[in-house]
Amino acid sequence: MGEKSDYRKRTLSTLTIFATFLMGFIDAYTYMKHDGVFVSAQTGNIIVFSAKLFSGAWHEAAKHITVFAGFAAGAFVGEATIEKAEGDSLRRYRVFLISQGALLLLLASFQDSIGNPVMVFALGLLAGYELSIFRKVGNTTINNGIMTGNTKNMMNKLYRAIADRDREARRDFFNLLAGLVTFIFGVGAGALVVGLDATLILWFAFLFNILLFAWLIVAGRKEKA
Repeated sequence: MGEKSDYRKRTLSTLTIFATFLMGFIDAYTYMKHDGVFVSAQTGNIIVFSAKLFSGAWHEAAKHITVFAGFAAGAFVGEATIEKAEGDSLRRYRVFLISQGALLLLLASFQDSIGNPVMVFALGLLAGYELSIFRKVGNTTINNGIMTGNTKNMMNKLYRAIADRDREARRDFFNLLAGLVTFIFGVGAGALVVGLDATLILWFAFLFNILLFAWLIVAGRKEKA
């Protein structure tokens, strides 16, 4: 039982790292192609929204409210999904990835005809859902799209690791650092793809999701073996 629990923990860690990369990947796309909107970094959205609103550009500020509403709805749905999901098997994560993949496929297929408000709402929904479902690397809780809190927690853990020689804090520090670096690479990869062809972003995100789903099926078989 202990081996299965450890295996599930490692699998969830991989899923969380993927989700962190994906959030950075999509954030680069919305920032560069949707007028500075962030789908996962809601602190940034609130700052830009407030700056635009109080400078008189209220019509430009509206899109940040749209993505914020999508993120809030996604976080709500994600928490409800976790609560309703039965058991602790990897099967439920396959269900999560199927629903996520379906949304990405829909957005990629109709991205030329979907209006900007609908697109940023849907991607905000995806971000809130991802952040709620996939949030563990080992025993460390991370926010896979919100690096402000992760950076603060990372440095808090570093202090405890050095000053108190706390091994658990040291482990948490490296897990948080892995999340931060992964997010940075996700943003970088997203920016490179946008530079080539922005319409490829959602298709790549969908492809990543399919590959991860296939890997999770293999992981599920190994768990049963």
